[in-house]
Amino acid sequence: MCVLVLLCIGAAGYGQDFSRREEIAIFRLSYYGQPVFSPPVGVEVRVVGRRGSLTVSVRGTGNPEYDQLFERAFGAVDEQIRSVFINLGRFSVIGMEQRLTQDSVSDFISVLSDYQFERQDLPDAVLLGQQAFTEADFRALSGGFIVVVPSVSWYDLRRLEDGRFRADIEASFTFVDVQNRETFSQFFVSTSGVSANASQAVRDAVDAIAPELSFRVRGMDRFRIRTGVLDVAGRDVIIEFGRNMGLRPGEEYAIVADRVLPNGRIVTAETGLLVVREVQNDVSYARVLYARPGARVGDQLREVPRRGVEAQLYFDLMTDGATSLAYLIGLRAVPSRGFFAGRPYAAFEIPVRSGQPTGGLPMNVVLGGEWNLLIGRIRLTPSGGVGLGGGIAPGDDQPRFYASHIGAIARLTGSLLLTRDILVSVQTGYGLWADLTGRDDSYGGLIVGAAVIFK
Repeated sequence: MCVLVLLCIGAAGYGQDFSRREEIAIFRLSYYGQPVFSPPVGVEVRVVGRRGSLTVSVRGTGNPEYDQLFERAFGAVDEQIRSVFINLGRFSVIGMEQRLTQDSVSDFISVLSDYQFERQDLPDAVLLGQQAFTEADFRALSGGFIVVVPSVSWYDLRRLEDGRFRADIEASFTFVDVQNRETFSQFFVSTSGVSANASQAVRDAVDAIAPELSFRVRGMDRFRIRTGVLDVAGRDVIIEFGRNMGLRPGEEYAIVADRVLPNGRIVTAETGLLVVREVQNDVSYARVLYARPGARVGDQLREVPRRGVEAQLYFDLMTDGATSLAYLIGLRAVPSRGFFAGRPYAAFEIPVRSGQPTGGLPMNVVLGGEWNLLIGRIRLTPSGGVGLGGGIAPGDDQPRFYASHIGAIARLTGSLLLTRDILVSVQTGYGLWADLTGRDDSYGGLIVGAAVIFK
């Protein structure tokens, strides 16, 4: 009997599937659609090659000044893309200096395959698109690398009716498995930025690429972290990997198990969820939110990719029980990836109250912090913040913000994890918004309310 138990424990441990660091080469960003002149509307370019011809629309703004703004942002985009893969921690990154267009990917795979598998002699330089590759470049890529080819497929900068500028960027990311000589994934990341300054609008659109790219890469099945439970102590567990694979506090991992159907097919089901609370060099400590049955040594874990911000929609009633009554409809944003118990938050809410001045849209902006106590599916969260109240009033040229109140809020929230991705909560507390202008009323009092939280 003892031998059987030991064999079962060993089988559970050896059955775990662990991720490994992927070797990845990243080309520099290409913007193959940028016009080199100001084309007439609807102009098309016909590209003729040895494999046929292709007709494409010229992409870009057609405004040399606007396109030069994006050219100056090229370096920032390159660095952000590489930083995403480096900071994720699960990759060994090699930076390539060439800019390979999406249209050249198939030719690149073909030439690399000829070199890697057929050992054909290569000339001093191989021209792919407008980029030259040497034999040393192909030799560096001849291992089991994954190659990432980023390209800007669309860029637009225009002036809006209110005088501000809007920049739109669409970047494609193509992933090539060198060993299998195939493109195994491609996706697009679309971002935008709006500002009174054209350069700032472009910069905002560029800055938005990194967080979206990080989320999309972590969501790819090939790159999703696979790890396992090493030890269990009540609701706390130790899991394989830490900073050595880029794990961060606040990340969530699902407990998964294979199930054999009557027809012999194997399906994978999630049986639990845990959240990382502390990260060390090669292991991490996590808190079990739920598990059926409880978490056990040898459990297989799979990363649950999140964008890293919880969105909390709430409705509060605030009253002093006598003269003051206000309804607060709000949205609270709380960063989760990189935080565990203590987290900052920002909230935007619309107060609706009696005696409120008319002629504009009232709003409160609140900045604060919270502390989370996790007890299985239940979360208890005391929080506090300070805010500025006011509104948006119509103006001659464009709406303007005016400040009317300063406030402070304290809450205690109790939440229940309904599903892996949604919590519902009730909250109580106290708030006070003091009038700054002398032309309005102060308001505040006891708070009772409810919220829905989306991870």
